[in-house]
Amino acid sequence: MSRKSNIKLMTKIVLSISFIILFGRLVYSAVGAYSHHQNQKQTQREAHTEARPEHTDTTKSIPAP
Repeated sequence: MSRKSNIKLMTKIVLSISFIILFGRLVYSAVGAYSHHQNQKQTQREAHTEARPEHTDTTKSIPAP
């Protein structure tokens, strides 16, 4: 095995490992971002529900004669 082909092989291995690590970090951060987004939506929904008053009947009942 010549020195030049050995360097090329090592370069390919290092770049492949770097790509795998980079891709893994991308997937990990995407899952974390999605989870954070879901938590934010849930928190917003709960805050909106608490701020809104209870549903009241807007129809006026007519008293019986």
